Amino acid sequence: MGVFYVVKWLWRECRGVRRFVVANALAGVVSVAGSLWFVWVTKHLVDIATGRVPGSWGVAVAMLAGALLVQLLAGVAGRRMGVMCITRNSNGLRGRLFARLMRAGWTGRDRFHSGDAVNRLATDVGAVSSLVGNTVPGAVVTLVQLVGAFGFMLWLDARMAWVLVGVMPVALLCSKVYMRRSRELTRGIRCEEGRMQRVMQEDLQHRVLISSLGYIGGAVREFGEAQRGFYSLVMRRNDIALYSSSAVTFGFMVGYAVAFLWCVDGLYEGVMGFGAMTAFMQLVSRVQRPVVDLAGCVPALVQASVAVERLDEILQLVPEPEGESVCLHGGVGMRLRDVWFAYPDGEDEVIRGVDHVFEPCSLTVVAGSTGAGKSTLLMLMLGLLRPQRGRVELYGAGGCVEMSSLARGNVCYVPQGNSLLSGSVRYNLLMARPDASDAEMEDALRKAAAEFVMELPEGLDSECGERGSGLSEGQVQRIAIARGLLQRGGVLLLDEPSSALDAATERRVMDTLRDEAERRTVIVVSHSGAMLDMAPVVLRL
Repeated sequence: MGVFYVVKWLWRECRGVRRFVVANALAGVVSVAGSLWFVWVTKHLVDIATGRVPGSWGVAVAMLAGALLVQLLAGVAGRRMGVMCITRNSNGLRGRLFARLMRAGWTGRDRFHSGDAVNRLATDVGAVSSLVGNTVPGAVVTLVQLVGAFGFMLWLDARMAWVLVGVMPVALLCSKVYMRRSRELTRGIRCEEGRMQRVMQEDLQHRVLISSLGYIGGAVREFGEAQRGFYSLVMRRNDIALYSSSAVTFGFMVGYAVAFLWCVDGLYEGVMGFGAMTAFMQLVSRVQRPVVDLAGCVPALVQASVAVERLDEILQLVPEPEGESVCLHGGVGMRLRDVWFAYPDGEDEVIRGVDHVFEPCSLTVVAGSTGAGKSTLLMLMLGLLRPQRGRVELYGAGGCVEMSSLARGNVCYVPQGNSLLSGSVRYNLLMARPDASDAEMEDALRKAAAEFVMELPEGLDSECGERGSGLSEGQVQRIAIARGLLQRGGVLLLDEPSSALDAATERRVMDTLRDEAERRTVIVVSHSGAMLDMAPVVLRL
C-alpha cells in the first residue's frame, strides 16, 4: 500500500474531524508565535539590563507575561482540540468498521477471528486516530516552529544558523532507514497482538472446558509463546528506533556544544551581547527540537500505515444488500427450488438438489444424519448463504420474494446451543422485539416453559452472565425459544430446540410449536424421536 493511498484513505475516513485537526494546528502555530515572542522579549530584557539598548522594564515584563499567557492558552486549546479530534475520529471510524463487520456477507466462515477483529477495532483505530489528532497537526506546528526559529537565527547569525540546520538531512536519513526496517516489524507485532487476543478471548470463554480437560497448563504455555513472540518483535523494533534516535541526538548534542562555544567566542571578541547569546541558545533548541520531533513522527507514520492496511481489509468486506425491508403479511410459506450449495473451500456440495415446499401455517421437522447439511440448509433459509443453483423463496398473499437480507425480517430464528448475550433476560428478549411489553415477554416465557424467570428475585431484570453463565443449559435454551416466539415473522426456524430439555419440558415445547403452526410456518431441525413423531411433515436430508 503506497503513501498516496494511505493519505487518500485517511482523508476520506477522517472527513468528520478535519476542522478539529485544523483548529489544533492553528492553536499550535499561535503557541509557536508566543514562544518566539518570549525569546525576543528575554533578549530585550537582558539587553536593557546590560545597557546595550534603552527601554522600559515594566513594558518588557508585561510583554514577557503576555507571551507566557499566549503559550498557556494556546497549549490548552490545542490539547482540547486534540482530544476531541481523537475521540470523535475513533468513535466514527470504529462505528463504521463495526457496522461493516456486522453487515458483511457470510460465506460459511468469517474472514477475521473475533479476537483479531477486536484488536483491529481497538489498537489499529487508536493508531490512526492518534496520527490524525496529534501527529499531523503536530508536524505542521513543528515545521512552523522550525521555519520561525531558523529565520530568527538568520537575523542573529546567518552562518551559525546554516551550520545547525545542516544536521537535518542526517536526521531524515536515519528516519528513512528506521521506517524501512520498522514497517515489517510493526506488521508482525500487530499479528502477534491479534494472536494474543484470540488466545485470551477463546480460553477465557471456554475456561470450564479447558479446566475439565486438564489443559490449563497448555493454555498458559500457548499464551506465553504468543507473549514471547510479541516481546521479541517489539524489542527488535525498539532497538532500531534507539539506534536511529541516538545517532540524531548525538548530532544535536555536538551542534549545541558548537553553538555554545560560538557564542562564548562572540562574547570574548565583543561581537555578541549577553541578550543575543540568551536568545541564540534558546533558538538552538527550537531549531533542533523540531527536527527531532519530525523524526519522532516516523514511528507513528509506520504504525498508522500498517493500521490503515489492516482496517482497509475490513472496509473491503462486501456488505449484504441494503434497502427497504420486504414484509409479507398473512400466512407465509417457503419454497426450496432445486437448491444446491457448496462452501467456497469445499470440493463437494453439502446440499444437493433439495426441492420442497413448506406450506403456510404448517409444521415440518427437518431430519438427517450428522453432516447431511441440516445446519447449512437453515443458513440458506435465513438468507445468510446463497445457493449456487436454485432458489429459496418466501411466498404468501402479498407475493413472492427470493430469500435475502431484505426479506430476513419475515423469519424468526432460534439457534442451537447457547445464544444468550451478557445482560438481563429483558435485554435478550427485547433484541427480538424492542417494543414488547412485560406481559408479552412473560407470555412468551410461559409458552417456552421458562416461567422460572418470573420466580427469580429480579424477574425479567435477572442478569445473564457471559454465554448465559449462571443459568443451566436447559434454562438458557428455553429463554432463547421464548425470544424466537416473541419475534414477529411469518416463519419460525428452530435448530435442535429440545436438545437440552427433559422429556416433560420437551412435550410442553412441542405443544407450543403445534399452537404456533396455526398462525405461522414452523420449521424444526431435530434428531429427537418425539419431535419426529409429532410432526405432520418430515423432510429427510
